[in-house]
Amino acid sequence: MGTTTSSLKFKISRQFVNWFLLIFSLMACTPLAVADDALKLSIMEFELNDLTLYPDTDAELARVATLRNLLKEVLMERYQHTVLENSAAVKAEADKGKGYLFDRPALAARLGEQAGADWVITGRLHKPSFLFVYLKAQLIDPESKQIAADFVVEIKGTQKKLTQKGVDTLALQIVEAMRQLQKY
Repeated sequence: MGTTTSSLKFKISRQFVNWFLLIFSLMACTPLAVADDALKLSIMEFELNDLTLYPDTDAELARVATLRNLLKEVLMERYQHTVLENSAAVKAEADKGKGYLFDRPALAARLGEQAGADWVITGRLHKPSFLFVYLKAQLIDPESKQIAADFVVEIKGTQKKLTQKGVDTLALQIVEAMRQLQKY
């Protein structure tokens, strides 16, 4: 009978471990936010700040042009947030000069507030070298018109895959910051 009891304990503990692993794996695959808690985000177009000897190359400008959409896709698909489209007026306001909205968080906040956003995100691809770039972003609270969080993600290389990984990291940092700031 001692053998039966020990094999029963082994089966129970093995079954417990299997259930635990199943539950843990399901939790790991679940997005951090659910649709009911979705926030409305306004993401401004990213800008290029190229400090290299040959700035504003076509390849870097094309890369920067993809950043807003890449971030939008991750925040919508993985974290179920709503990303508002920028109106023609917002685009015209942002196009007043290099770094215009990034350097004016109160203005970006006002534009986001007019669109009904819970948060505004401004971004910049800062390129101090040909070897790496920094993906910079600011999370701005439209109510206070203040920067609530700053983010910097280093990307080494120009490959599309590396840019996507940088955007994924940035999106995770933004979502975690929104959680910490209690707007969830």
